[in-house]
Amino acid sequence: MKEHRRHHQMVITVAAIYLVILIGTIVNIVRTGFPLPAGRELVNGVWAENVEAYFAEHLGFHDTLFRIKSRTDLFFGEKMVQGVYITDDMLLEKLYAEDAAGTDKLAEPVNSFFEMNGTPTFLMLVPSASEVYESRLPANAVNAEQVQRIQDTYASTANGVRCVDAYHVLSSLKSEYIYYRTDTHWTCYGAFAVYQNAIQKMGFTAVPFQRYVISHLSTEFRGDLYERTLYGGVKPDMLDYYTYEQGGAITSVTAYDADGNATDRGSTLYDVSKLRTEEMYRFYLGEPCEKLVVRTSVESGKRLLLFKDDFADCMVPYLAQHYSEICIVDLTLTGQDFTEYANPSDYSQALFLCSMKNWEKLWNTK
Repeated sequence: MKEHRRHHQMVITVAAIYLVILIGTIVNIVRTGFPLPAGRELVNGVWAENVEAYFAEHLGFHDTLFRIKSRTDLFFGEKMVQGVYITDDMLLEKLYAEDAAGTDKLAEPVNSFFEMNGTPTFLMLVPSASEVYESRLPANAVNAEQVQRIQDTYASTANGVRCVDAYHVLSSLKSEYIYYRTDTHWTCYGAFAVYQNAIQKMGFTAVPFQRYVISHLSTEFRGDLYERTLYGGVKPDMLDYYTYEQGGAITSVTAYDADGNATDRGSTLYDVSKLRTEEMYRFYLGEPCEKLVVRTSVESGKRLLLFKDDFADCMVPYLAQHYSEICIVDLTLTGQDFTEYANPSDYSQALFLCSMKNWEKLWNTK
């Protein structure tokens, strides 16, 4: 009975807090010049534009309310906010499996490419952190299984396509810092661990970890999962980059848009300006574009055609130590037209590197 009364009092307290916040927010909105409607403005759309401009300028009201709602949900035992599971030390995205395509369909783009061109082809599908850290999810959490889907997709590839097992590499290192705590991507170390396995399959010897100098760019990185939840109870992330000072150098980077227009990005993969924005992860390859051509001082005579999503971005510097040129095609921008952006016969190898989540989105068309 006492417990019931205590719960009832808590509900009343939280409701009262919401009411005070709501009244305060309304007062602030009126005080800060919320545009009141006039007759003609309602008809011609001017008022709607003014309201949109107002909320863009005063977005803090929304953020404050959303943070309070998130914390209130957690207070009452909710463990998921905006499709993100809240754990003690990590934010983990819920994986959905509605209307999932068959694995034959998921293997078809790679099979068609390989059968049409004969270029030595590799496929790497990267599991989400929610799959690798499934044991950290709240009890009774509903989460789509990716591992079996990845394995079935690999089993559906054509003879000759070589598949890279990222899951077991990452799973064996789950006690290490291989995924960000507040973002959906893997860390530079997670990408490096899988690179070591992949590059061996591709016929090279991996650069040893000890040869790299690790620089810390930020210890306050809050990624896309934080932006979805505005939950500050998880420690911010560390953003790193690896430098192999005795290795090959980047000699030129050229970006191409959908119309083939070229932009010279100099001789660096990185965009330092992104570190001053909310899109810090874009530091690794800069602003997304349909095609990026990277040339290096490496004299292997090997050229790589890389079809990717943004999981590949922090792996490119490792790959660049083995190829004189890497042509990078962003599948999330090109979609099913990815073969139109480069001539496969110009390249020694092709690598499809994508998160499983994005891979399913790309080819799950009806």
